[in-house]
Amino acid sequence: MREKVKNAIILMNMGGASHLDEIEIFMRNMFNDHRIIGAPPFVRRNLAEWITKTRLEEVKENYRRLGGGSPLLAITRRIQEKLQSHIDDAVVEVVMRYTPPFAEEVLSRLQSQGVRKIYLLPMYPQFSTTTTASSIEDIRAAAKRLGYHPTIVSCLHYYDFEPYLEAVEERILEGLGDRDPSELTMIFSAHGLPKRVIKRGDPYQKQVEAEVAFHTKRLESRGVRFGQVHLAYQSKVGPLAWLTPSLERMLEEVKNKKALIYPISFTVDNSETLFELDIEYREMAEKLGFEVYEVCRCPNDSERFVGALAALYGRMKGAS
Repeated sequence: MREKVKNAIILMNMGGASHLDEIEIFMRNMFNDHRIIGAPPFVRRNLAEWITKTRLEEVKENYRRLGGGSPLLAITRRIQEKLQSHIDDAVVEVVMRYTPPFAEEVLSRLQSQGVRKIYLLPMYPQFSTTTTASSIEDIRAAAKRLGYHPTIVSCLHYYDFEPYLEAVEERILEGLGDRDPSELTMIFSAHGLPKRVIKRGDPYQKQVEAEVAFHTKRLESRGVRFGQVHLAYQSKVGPLAWLTPSLERMLEEVKNKKALIYPISFTVDNSETLFELDIEYREMAEKLGFEVYEVCRCPNDSERFVGALAALYGRMKGAS
């Protein structure tokens, strides 16, 4: 990278425990996020400690079944490397919200390099206060602590960006393979949120629904017509009312026991796609008599997705 480069791109994600020793810090940081648990700081800290202690062993066992860690950071590093090969006027970095690399470490390095403008690209295609807003807020707070004042340009969402849609549809077609789509139920599985978050104005649900409609229409225009298309929500925790229908209920109620699942909230495979969807819900589907239960991979470091990120950066530069 040339010394004159004064721009940086930061790929933002929540993070995931790359090994068992990171699980505790991941859980503690996540449940301490006021965007996740909107309680007063003292209450939130104590609640985070309680949740972490009571669920730690269960979560560790889940990660053991996954192979000992989430691949999220390793895949994101591959995206970083490939995106850098497309970009010659910015250095590409990665910041995770709850596990290393943390914002302060990365920003300190960019500050020492004299980077003056930072473009924030979320790895979540739809905007939510619990994901994109939390990551942007974290990065801005870290910059303030460092006394670092670059120009920061943020991409808030890209659920309707055609190059991204193409990257997703490539994965859906890979998952479909040689099967007849008319014989399959297509289920888009989105990470759930408490309904009260949506009622406060979070646009996440509307953006997820809009993206499902985009994919359905675009695939049909290519002759790919599924027997049925549904949207369901996964990952509910706690006693609050969450978005419905749940994926569990969807699997129980759908009549056609041949399903293709796409994890629409994620661009990078992680414990929720590889363990929750591909292991836990698969076991449930098998008990329910599913003949086909196929989970599509996320875009990950595919050339189409990396190209979409490069195009997003180009669009952000043009607008800033």
